[in-house]
Amino acid sequence: MGYTNFPNGITSMGVPVTGGLGLGPGDVRYVIDAKTTSDLYYTKLLERAIKDEMIFTALQTAHDACTSSQNDIIVMAPQNESLAAAFTWSKSHIHLVSMSPLVNAYHPTYISHTVNTDVLFTISGSYNSFTNIRWLHGYNSATNAHCIELTGMGNNFYNCHFEGPEGAAEKAVSGYDLVKVSEEYNFFKNCVFGNTWAAMTDVSALVGFTGNKNVSTTFEDCLFQKNFGATSGLFLHTYQSPNGGSIISFKNCQFINTGASTPQYAIDGYGMNTNRCIMTFLNCSFNGATDICAATYEPYMWFNTGQMHSTAGTDNILNVGLGSNPDAA
Repeated sequence: MGYTNFPNGITSMGVPVTGGLGLGPGDVRYVIDAKTTSDLYYTKLLERAIKDEMIFTALQTAHDACTSSQNDIIVMAPQNESLAAAFTWSKSHIHLVSMSPLVNAYHPTYISHTVNTDVLFTISGSYNSFTNIRWLHGYNSATNAHCIELTGMGNNFYNCHFEGPEGAAEKAVSGYDLVKVSEEYNFFKNCVFGNTWAAMTDVSALVGFTGNKNVSTTFEDCLFQKNFGATSGLFLHTYQSPNGGSIISFKNCQFINTGASTPQYAIDGYGMNTNRCIMTFLNCSFNGATDICAATYEPYMWFNTGQMHSTAGTDNILNVGLGSNPDAA
């Protein structure tokens, strides 16, 4: 099935689904603001003979109407989808794409919320893709500790912005993670994490690896921006020991602190040494952190040409890049 033009296609104003990969043979559904003649998108969809049953005014109902594993596509208009309840994306092989032009951050198609909940958007399904979408997290409640949690595997994000926290209460939440990754083989490309104005004042992170399955999680060409308001903050947080053999990869990524405080560590690295989990950083940069990680976890952080050699059970690390700033000890 070939889709080429909005609204009969998987591209809209130049926006490709799943990083430019054509998909089929699933159905295409649309999410707009209102089914009224005053809504431009609604009238245009009807003009192009799109069935009314394929047009929705809420992302949740569009998701529920999709069929898992047939590559259905949801095309969302440039608008705010304000969630009044926690959302669970339980379907697999479903693809969400914005109608708006490709932008690096602050996308006009965005998901916010008026509900206070520990995790706002859980993706429990597998092999889904999300393109050109922004999640705006924060409703001024300490209950809101996590924007997205990935409990499904093989999910992909292209040109997305995970923006938060927005409210004053969320800035001080201990254990706040904008994104929680607790499954394997998830992929982020050209994504932005965080914002530059919310001064986080407690232990918090942009990405938290919370499960023991983080095999082959990859971040490519991503920007991690955070306003640190305390030295206890982190860019990346590992809550528990990942499975043995897990490799979490960062390629061409920037980690930038815009705040007045300089955190002690960019990454806590907790549990990395238990099952020999590795984080690799190819052509990445850190700004505004005293140290990349504690010395205990340095053998498990590889930079560019880092290699591990085992000699009588002792790990000897070459070229890890930790001898250069901002590594303190």
